[in-house]
Amino acid sequence: MSFNETDLKRITHFYQSSLQEYGESDARSVHWVDTFHQMLRFEVLLHVASIDNKKILDVGCGLGDFYKFLIKKKISVDYTGIDIIPEYIQLSQQKYPHGLFLQKDIFSITEKYDYVFASGVMSFKVENNKEFYFGMIKKMYEIADIGVAFNMLNYADHIDNETFAAYSPQEAAEYCQTFCSRVEVVTDYMPQDFTLFLYK
Repeated sequence: MSFNETDLKRITHFYQSSLQEYGESDARSVHWVDTFHQMLRFEVLLHVASIDNKKILDVGCGLGDFYKFLIKKKISVDYTGIDIIPEYIQLSQQKYPHGLFLQKDIFSITEKYDYVFASGVMSFKVENNKEFYFGMIKKMYEIADIGVAFNMLNYADHIDNETFAAYSPQEAAEYCQTFCSRVEVVTDYMPQDFTLFLYK
């Protein structure tokens, strides 16, 4: 499974345009509303567990902002970030030479990681988005040795249209429970968002 050619072109154009418009230092360049909401989501992701000295994968790493966040919090990790946007990978590797940044999608990854993270990755509407992104979640779980943490847009408070894909927290959790025995849902930090933790 991977993005089809049409969706790949749409996604690439969408994020390349944001980068061109806002520049590499603005959270809007990876299509966050602002830095505050981006950082809040990162803070919630860290509630999954202590990840100090762990090997982690950041799916849809954008400009390496999650890695920068971890550095500022003095959390030492063996970090790999992947993204399908070539400009994001090039800029991230230049800014953060101690991290590993690869132009890949999650379905091409075979290596194992302690924890797998994804922030904002499943919000872009693609063909059969639920089937596609739920498949992505399962893949993330398969390559994680300890746990997975990711967020999604909450359909109760966020629009679901031709650009954005929003979901039911209950439905997402129930899907994850088909292959994971320990699933935790966090919904109390932002009305239009929710986070799931999956543990091995």
